[in-house]
Amino acid sequence: MKTKLFTAMLMVLSITACKKEIKLEVKQIKETDKTTEWNITTNRPVFSATEIEIEKSCVKINDEITGLVNGIKAAFQEQAKEQNTSLDSIGQKQAAPYELFITDSVFLADKNYISILMSAYEMLGGANGITNFYGINYNVKTQKFLDKKDILNYEKASDINALLKNNLKDPDKCYTFEAPTIDNCTALNFTLHTVEFTYAKYILGPGACGPVTISVPRAKMQGMLKL
Repeated sequence: MKTKLFTAMLMVLSITACKKEIKLEVKQIKETDKTTEWNITTNRPVFSATEIEIEKSCVKINDEITGLVNGIKAAFQEQAKEQNTSLDSIGQKQAAPYELFITDSVFLADKNYISILMSAYEMLGGANGITNFYGINYNVKTQKFLDKKDILNYEKASDINALLKNNLKDPDKCYTFEAPTIDNCTALNFTLHTVEFTYAKYILGPGACGPVTISVPRAKMQGMLKL
């Protein structure tokens, strides 16, 4: 009887192990760099896991994100210095510290995929700043970064573009420049249930309209995705 009970317990444990979900931990790193020249705030995610192979994969994407953030920061600082040199040459001074704010949105982080949207708002004087978007999509198992053609089935481009047009929320009829397409999309992300298409300011409409993200249910994209 004890043998049968022990065997049954082993079977339960085995089934439980098979159903185990590997969850990624997401830690936020915030850094500030304030001088008389600039005010820089950066936020970035750091991924980790208890599973050894998954943890190795996390190291690769963490390095990619760190490199992106450092690159954006370095380019901004170089622009700031060049601008101040130009101001000095005409006898003017910087009115206020230049600003850079880097933030992130984690759309998905599991044992299969990581999908992140990084945004960088820069103000280098003038009336308005600019925001740049960077979509990072990563296959955790293969350690491969995914571009649009790895995610979307371009043979179904016309069908995807129709979905984008139908799912664009524009009650004020503001986005009058171009119709949203997979080609003029600034950044692409996805969750377990949706695909998120981000368009930067000025692409679909005037600057006053701002950027926009179109969320398309994956259930409507049968045959249109490679994931």
